[in-house]
Amino acid sequence: MELQERTIRVDLHTHVLPGVDDGARDLAESLAMLRVAAEDGTGVLVATPHARRCTAAMARQAAELVREASHREAIPVTLELGMEEQLLPDLPERLLAGEALPIGDTGWILVELPDWTVWPEDLAEQLRTIRALGYRPILAHVERYTPIQQEPERILEAIAAGALIQVNADSLFGQNGPAAQRTAAHLLRAAAVSVLASDAHRADWRAPRLRAAFERVRDLVSSELAERLHWAAHAIVRGEDVPPPEPDLPVLHASPSLLERLRSWVGV
Repeated sequence: MELQERTIRVDLHTHVLPGVDDGARDLAESLAMLRVAAEDGTGVLVATPHARRCTAAMARQAAELVREASHREAIPVTLELGMEEQLLPDLPERLLAGEALPIGDTGWILVELPDWTVWPEDLAEQLRTIRALGYRPILAHVERYTPIQQEPERILEAIAAGALIQVNADSLFGQNGPAAQRTAAHLLRAAAVSVLASDAHRADWRAPRLRAAFERVRDLVSSELAERLHWAAHAIVRGEDVPPPEPDLPVLHASPSLLERLRSWVGV
């Protein structure tokens, strides 16, 4: 195990490519985001543009532009490429055609619900189809989905179907609303989460920072969980297997107490 691997963080969900979606607006902003990430201790950053807003060719071209510029600027961040795909019926076809990009050269694919207010009845079937094709899904920012906020135990269906669960770093600080903050803390305490990522869109708003979020995980739950999230991100970007989470069912099914709600807000 290299020293660098023990210390740097991996951010698996960002919108850092210039002008392809609702993330970085130009190359200067992309480079500013990389600098913020590097200063915060991130050494590997995965660009995951919204697939419905750009093509794979556009994403590859933009990623190469950012890589070349960051090399000239000597920014110490490795940029990998993926896409944030919606769980729609044509996703298997897009994967087979090379129109949907997994993370780097791995089989890991970042996916999100097309409608955050509705839990798909065929979610498990869709995830199993992706798995059958040789891909491994990561379900993005689950704490922001209304059905999960209302019934956190729904996440068990996604886990059973082979998905890893990702939450956003800024949700732990209330930047996506109190319901997302409460749900993120609840899922972390229940050991249902495998990935912590920034979902960064700007250098100064929803920025690519992870350090404080990992510290919050240590305060809310444990150092052991923070380390597990750290190593899962490293394993994913290397294309390695990550064991599915094993949620604590009594914790997951229980309603957060007033004390737990307060702790999710203040981080103690």
